Amino acid sequence: MELIRKVPLKELAVFVIFSLIFVFSLVLVALIPQNKIEKNTLQSAEYLCSKPQFFNLIDGVKSTRLDRYADSILLGIAWQYDAEHPLESTMTSSYYTLDYQNENENLLEALRDHQPANQQYLRYWHGSNTIVRPLLMLTSIKGIYLINAVVLTLLLAILIFQLIRDRYYIPLAGLIISLLMTSVWVVPFSLEYTWTIHLMLLASIVILILNKKEKSSWYASAFLAFGMLTCFFDFLTTETLTLTVPLVLLLWIERDMTVKCYLKMTFAWGVGYVSTWLLKWLLASLVIGENALPYVSEHVAERIGGTQFVNLGIFSYLLGALARNLGCLFPFGYGIIGVLLGISLIIVYLYLAYVYRGKKIDKRRIGLFVIIALVPYVRYLVLHNHAYLHYFFTYRAQMATVLALIFVLDEMMDWGQLRRKRVHGKN
Repeated sequence: MELIRKVPLKELAVFVIFSLIFVFSLVLVALIPQNKIEKNTLQSAEYLCSKPQFFNLIDGVKSTRLDRYADSILLGIAWQYDAEHPLESTMTSSYYTLDYQNENENLLEALRDHQPANQQYLRYWHGSNTIVRPLLMLTSIKGIYLINAVVLTLLLAILIFQLIRDRYYIPLAGLIISLLMTSVWVVPFSLEYTWTIHLMLLASIVILILNKKEKSSWYASAFLAFGMLTCFFDFLTTETLTLTVPLVLLLWIERDMTVKCYLKMTFAWGVGYVSTWLLKWLLASLVIGENALPYVSEHVAERIGGTQFVNLGIFSYLLGALARNLGCLFPFGYGIIGVLLGISLIIVYLYLAYVYRGKKIDKRRIGLFVIIALVPYVRYLVLHNHAYLHYFFTYRAQMATVLALIFVLDEMMDWGQLRRKRVHGKN
């Protein structure tokens, strides 16, 4: 009985409610008849086949690379949902594929020839189909890309409004700089990139609302919910953003945040993310009548220490994963001029931190900021196969790093000294 009383009922309720929403929403969209989405899905497949699976929006700039491979698979799964077996089809998440064709070609063949699914993809929820499949009744993927851009702009506008209203000018500047350095303008052009960016902005908005209304008791529940939502929607892209960005914003706002509170929110997000993933594997196993864990474990092991498409020693492998992701940050990916500009920005950063350093520096806060800044690199090292191969989108997790380092600079600097020097210089 004592153990039961210690269970956080609010968080438990959040977990149960969101879990039910996930399952029922997937089943609901699976009930949409195939013929209702056939026209727009076919147009989407033709559009995806009009360009390579991977291509750069700006020639030679890898940070602008689009991944239409994953978008083709997502639409293939959406197409194969079976209204007669909605639960089974959403749990197995099957699609049609042939090894000798690209996935966009497989999608087109599945639509034109009504080929049945022959490959399951059950290790993810593919929850974004709760949005994509209904939209396919109205528009093709080009229209969905446009809707993505509108939603991202609206969420960003709301967050910017909140920061300006509350006079949080340092976070505002940090947010804009971090978005620019991670080329957020590319995000709406790929479904795969979209969901964690939207969730990150939404999570930041929610946390600022809770802070404004002094509802700190809801922080853990919010982080739990966004951990769950991240697992539900994400395709393993920049999943840490929905934790790190709202957490670092909150840490800047609440100067007296305790380490215990910091850890509690991190733990809540982690529990939400991991438990939602485990729930998917459990449900899939129950529905298909066999243990899905060996299949999932095989792919997890590949992402952690596998050699898929990579023939490098472990040191070069790890270093390459870090270097590739760092190299995509703006402006480093824009040739020698970009590299020189990037180095210049680092020098300016170090100059300001050293010359205008304050006398009262909160080392505890700086330490917490630095921990958040390092999260993406821990992720790159742990999932080095994934980070090495998919660096052209995983690099955006460093948005939190840029933001955290700007907060470190803010904490270290004596802004009064800088203002006095400017006034003195004018005189």
